[in-house]
Amino acid sequence: MGNHELNPGERSLVECYESLKRTLTEYRDDLAPFEERNALKALAALWQVANGLDQDPGQLYDVGA
Repeated sequence: MGNHELNPGERSLVECYESLKRTLTEYRDDLAPFEERNALKALAALWQVANGLDQDPGQLYDVGA
């Protein structure tokens, strides 16, 4: 992870990214198609935030985005 100390808002966004990624990894089969599609779009947007904060968010290909 980056050397930049995150403020509370930034930390919350990174936690949101991590939570959504975990949801898609663990519960994807339980989601309706529209839920899965929209969650993937949201994950891609949050990936941009995490990447911009130097949090090394990994590859979206790992979760099928």
